Amino acid sequence: MSVNFRWLVTSCICLLLGLQTGLGQTVTTAGKAGLVVHPIRSSSAADTSFADLEFLRQEIGSARVVFLGEPSHGEGNVFEAKARLVRFLQQQMGFTTLGMESGFYEMHKAQQQIAAGVPAQEALQNSVFGIWTYTQEFQPVEDLVAARKLRVMGFDPQLTGSYGEELVDDLEVFLESNKASAAINYDYLDEVLNFMQHFNGFPAGHTLAEWEKNLKLADRLLAAAAATPSRRVEAEHWRQTLRGLQALARDYAQNDPNVKDRETFEARDNNPRDAQMADHLLWYLRQHPQEKIICWGATAHFSNQTQLIDNAEMQAFRPMGWHVKKALGEQAYILGTATAGGSYGAVGEPAKAISAPSAGSLEARLDSLGPEMLFLNLRQNFGGKRFLAYSILEYTPFTAEWAQVVDGVLFLKTTRPPRLQEPQTSNDAAPLANKDPARPSQLANKSVSQPPLVLRQAPASAASFTVKGKVTDQKTRGPVPFASVALPGLGLGVMADEQGNFALTIPRAALGAAMQVSSVGYATITATTRAQPIAVVLAPQAYALRDVQVRGESLDPRRIMKKVLAAIPTNYEQNDYMAQLYTHRRVSNFDTLQHEIEYVSQIFEPAEHKHFAGGFLMLEVVQQHRVQEAQVLVTSKAPLGHFGWGEGGQGFYASTADPVRTSPLFKRGALSKFAYHLDSVQEGPETVYVISFAAKRANHRSTGTYLNSGFSGRLYVQQRDYAVVRYEALWQGDTVQQNAVAHKYYGRQNQIAHLYTNVYSDQRTAHMVTYQKAATGRYHVASSVGQAVSAGRVLGKNPFYYQKACEEYFSVLPPGTQLPPLTVTGDPRFVNSEIYQADHTEYRPEFWRTYQRPTPAEPAPTLNATKP
Repeated sequence: MSVNFRWLVTSCICLLLGLQTGLGQTVTTAGKAGLVVHPIRSSSAADTSFADLEFLRQEIGSARVVFLGEPSHGEGNVFEAKARLVRFLQQQMGFTTLGMESGFYEMHKAQQQIAAGVPAQEALQNSVFGIWTYTQEFQPVEDLVAARKLRVMGFDPQLTGSYGEELVDDLEVFLESNKASAAINYDYLDEVLNFMQHFNGFPAGHTLAEWEKNLKLADRLLAAAAATPSRRVEAEHWRQTLRGLQALARDYAQNDPNVKDRETFEARDNNPRDAQMADHLLWYLRQHPQEKIICWGATAHFSNQTQLIDNAEMQAFRPMGWHVKKALGEQAYILGTATAGGSYGAVGEPAKAISAPSAGSLEARLDSLGPEMLFLNLRQNFGGKRFLAYSILEYTPFTAEWAQVVDGVLFLKTTRPPRLQEPQTSNDAAPLANKDPARPSQLANKSVSQPPLVLRQAPASAASFTVKGKVTDQKTRGPVPFASVALPGLGLGVMADEQGNFALTIPRAALGAAMQVSSVGYATITATTRAQPIAVVLAPQAYALRDVQVRGESLDPRRIMKKVLAAIPTNYEQNDYMAQLYTHRRVSNFDTLQHEIEYVSQIFEPAEHKHFAGGFLMLEVVQQHRVQEAQVLVTSKAPLGHFGWGEGGQGFYASTADPVRTSPLFKRGALSKFAYHLDSVQEGPETVYVISFAAKRANHRSTGTYLNSGFSGRLYVQQRDYAVVRYEALWQGDTVQQNAVAHKYYGRQNQIAHLYTNVYSDQRTAHMVTYQKAATGRYHVASSVGQAVSAGRVLGKNPFYYQKACEEYFSVLPPGTQLPPLTVTGDPRFVNSEIYQADHTEYRPEFWRTYQRPTPAEPAPTLNATKP
């Protein structure tokens, strides 16, 4: 029998106990089952009369670490009781720190942010797995942290929160004073880390040697930084962070967890992660010798001698608790949880009933004693005896010498699932408000503008040839970075690197074909492909100032962009607002229009909405959508499914319509990630700068999305107030990487195989947005037009050639307008989704007979691709 600790483990878990006995004081009782127990009066964190918990002073003694475990992620009253125990340990026993089974780096940043004044709830939701922070039962713990009564730390090497998405940027900032840090390939680190964060694996097409080379260089520079007293503490934490990530990457590269499923994954597959969790915790204790830590997580991780369990799989497992006990001995105390009934289920999952305990089991004996909640010292009651317990470790029955696995057990007669906080409204780029830390967020968003600046890179083969060359500036003789090199007739292309070098793989039969080379601000030229390296020289294209005089203004596009970014808080709406929205969608496959629909909605745009897909695990604040009227113009023969409407999200959902709000292009730290060029200065009622941009590397740091090979476009900036009034962008999908992953996991029964079902010959998305001022004087989105093309085939099935379009027109509603109630019912996981509502809204012909549709906006660039 396989024990599913991978799923309990990779997601993380939680802690202790809960329930009420009705007893007013702690009593030691020799029950009819022959056990000495301590009944516990209350699980409520509001109950601060701790007389019923005083026995824990003797139980825990002088331990510096208390592990508070639980069977799975899904016991809400266990969370509740744990919050009370945390309060007791902090107030009565001098514990100083809450250690979460969450990211080592993220929790460190959370502590820094809290110290700097960021609300504790916000910091914890950006660092701790949502299975805890998005429950009502966890709130008392957040209150303790907010009151500065507990510090926080994490011990998991995995990246577990949205702060993890900032790790590479933060490392770059910390090391930027050392000139040698320019040799670190931060973009490469970011690509690998983002795949590790969202897929618990090492990305195909990347080498462990390259990864470790960059980490070693970073570690060398961090060691030098640690020699400076003012930087020592932070530098040493960075070094430990990188050690953990290096160990995790090695494990993923050598023992890819994604080639296994629930049936084939074994507990020992967690050994590398558990060893690193122990290493992080022990490192922290050495760095902070005065701190006493309460650890919150899964009993499976916190267990000690699992080799004493009568199960071969568990005997090969070496959990975190085993390592810590070896190092600390009696300085570490492990508390597990058991129950005799009820149900469990993590946030967002269906509840599962708990079977009645079998006669003679630990749970049956404790259930017969009567109290709703009690504590049992295993060593005192059982010594070295072996006995059956079925709920301590993920509701799997084991016979073991349990006193060597956990020190004590908190027993609850019944458990129940946790209660969700005030729910976040899901958007359509992230339709499930997923709280499972093991589940990856939706990825792969691509888009574009103007003529395709970046096209797909063809995979190398025996019948292919690589054309190499360099692009230089005719005037300066210097390199032209990030120029587009393409064979338009074949739909093949690549972007030059920062030094102007390019390598384009083409079929051998295409040698001698016309190759087009272009870059923003230069005249496009045509060259002939050949075997020898090609020297391409581009002539700068002068931009016309017409009769406009710009006095005292710099025409450096980077300076203009700095002013754009500085003016965003003044120019764009920073408060909540409501808007009316008209949407028109079309989907075609080859030459057949499959589906067409139009609908009218109202949206609530919260001020905190900053990430189009809801951030890490889609848990951040998102836009709320209410479809009021819908008309299906063409009905598809088969349901399209949620993701049949768009390509990755940008420009295809209302929550993705506002790039100034959600795109990294408009974040202050993004300037260095893009190349800019001033194309022209346009004269009219307003003077407008037309600025072209291209991501130096189209990765998550520059696009906010995944699996892109190119991201470029144009911005139209008003000189008067430095507001972006028009945005055009083009994303090119990284078909090479996507195809490699799809082929690697094809046929496997795991989540990656379900996500990567297609291989692509082309995948692009264009997005065009216009902004206008509302009555408040602030700019908001007026129109958003998205177009996408994707060509390829479903593995083992038919080819496809999809063309998709989405037009959206917005009108800001007066302040005080209330979001209308939902008019559709159904699965609570989906009813807030824009697409779900559109599909289930009743058609009313009388509305559409009189409805005045908005004037169409200028379309996004036409996307063409060779049909498969």
